[in-house]
Amino acid sequence: MARKKAVVGPDLTPDWLEKRRNVMGEIDAQLIWGLCEPGKGLTLDQLQIVIEHRNPFEVVKTVTNTKDLVSRTTKLLSKKFGYVVEVDPLPPEFTPANLAKWALFNLRPVFLPGVEIGEDSRLKNWIKPNPWFYQQIKAGKLASDSATLYRGWYLADFTVGTDYTDGTQVFTDDPLAPIITRLREDGQVGKHNYTPLGSRFSITHNEWTSVVLPAIAEHLGFKREQVRLERVIEFNAIGNLYDSNRGKHNMWEWFHNVFEDSHRLGGGYRVSGGLANVNDDWSDYRYDVVAARPLVSFVK
Repeated sequence: MARKKAVVGPDLTPDWLEKRRNVMGEIDAQLIWGLCEPGKGLTLDQLQIVIEHRNPFEVVKTVTNTKDLVSRTTKLLSKKFGYVVEVDPLPPEFTPANLAKWALFNLRPVFLPGVEIGEDSRLKNWIKPNPWFYQQIKAGKLASDSATLYRGWYLADFTVGTDYTDGTQVFTDDPLAPIITRLREDGQVGKHNYTPLGSRFSITHNEWTSVVLPAIAEHLGFKREQVRLERVIEFNAIGNLYDSNRGKHNMWEWFHNVFEDSHRLGGGYRVSGGLANVNDDWSDYRYDVVAARPLVSFVK
């Protein structure tokens, strides 16, 4: 009988196994710390990451460096706009610990200057909203400042979108899934029969604003008024400046903008222009191709 070869051995241990040993050792240490000092150690959010077979400490390493965030953002914005853009100091809430906590939900700091992204604005390599958007502003159907960015720091949701399939699609590794699942199980948010419980799709605009966003604010400890959907021009600016994944999928996103009372704006559909795509629809309709993302404002 042939002798079977061991999967691992002194000279066969793969790199991933060593990395796993280090991560599991850190998890054990954090759990023990929590037992010895209540309130310390692994958080519930990090434990959720462990359950999802992801490294709960990986994101933390990338978001805790605030030392040069203002200077890096100044350099980025000045290059993009073609003149020196002054960036405000970080809000006092932007501590390494808080940034690490928010990063578990893919929320990262972005600064938006108080400028208008007008239809005739000369911005190099910038994909602007479509002409229809600007026409509605001129016609008075959208707020007059709809193309103006509100100056200040925000937390933007960098969760990567997905292509529409048959309505059963979900954002990969979506940190909001447990919150949405609970709301659906409690009967606070509806769905189609085929919609996965944790999916961002098939949620009406009214449910986002009245149920989902308040739940996110409560879960993360924000004031209710801080958390809302992105306005069209914010989605557009974040996509042009910070998040290259915006507008890259065949799906729509709800926006904050009110249009003709009972309608709201949506867009971002790749086939129809991606970052340029803007349209309107009834705020209480349940679309299985439309998702949304929260924006946390620190604008005073």
